[in-house]
Amino acid sequence: MKTNSLLRWSISLALFGGALVPALASAQTASTTTVAHPKLEARMAARALATSTAATKAIANAQAKADQEITRRIASLNDLNTRVQAMQKVTDAFKQSLSTNVQAQIAGLTALKAKIDADTDVATLKTDIKAIADSYRVYLLVLPQSRIAAAADRVVTIAGMMTTLGAKLQTRIAAAQGAGTDVTALTAALNDVTSKLTDAVAQAQKAVSTTAPLTPDNGDKTKAAANTASLKAAKGDIQTATKDLQAARKDVQTILAGLKKLPKATGSATSTAPTSAPASL
Repeated sequence: MKTNSLLRWSISLALFGGALVPALASAQTASTTTVAHPKLEARMAARALATSTAATKAIANAQAKADQEITRRIASLNDLNTRVQAMQKVTDAFKQSLSTNVQAQIAGLTALKAKIDADTDVATLKTDIKAIADSYRVYLLVLPQSRIAAAADRVVTIAGMMTTLGAKLQTRIAAAQGAGTDVTALTAALNDVTSKLTDAVAQAQKAVSTTAPLTPDNGDKTKAAANTASLKAAKGDIQTATKDLQAARKDVQTILAGLKKLPKATGSATSTAPTSAPASL
């Protein structure tokens, strides 16, 4: 009887002890966690603060750089708009189109700057900064496009001046011919002047018509390549027009030199050819 009672007591103790051990272990763990938790929280808080501070600083730096890029582009566009308004030989409709495009770029960049300055999310900020170059192709499209237009305007202006001079030279050549002078060489040179000036104007107009319809590619690689090709072709047209003007100017000098050798009775002219031509782009 005593043996059975002792056995039952031992089993109960074992069961109680088995249940007690996990409970004690759990209590110890809880106690340890409670003690360690404030330190862990402090470290995590410090790490989070450092990360947050670094992120905030990085965002501020990115925003500052983006603002500089936008400000630089807006300044270039304002200067460009001044040049557009000074163009004399392009149509008013074309000038208005260029000016409208420039103003739209300025308005878009101004709005983008405000958005960038208000961005707090890194991913959104990156997307907006990327849009400065992708959506507003100031240096890759708008400025080259308008510079070509300005160069074309100058080509047409100089061609007009030389055409006026050519008319005066024609009068003198006709007078020399009426006096019995052989003016074959002078006439050939004057005809070449007319031909070169006609081609210069045609090349200038072609350059403008090629580039005027171009719009920003907004990241479209195919369109970007097409825009680049069009700008390159227009640049070549302006270079050809410039060479035409240079050749016409040499012809004018040849005519003037020939006229100086003629008898004074044929008349005199003090007009000279324009001394400048559009610089190569």
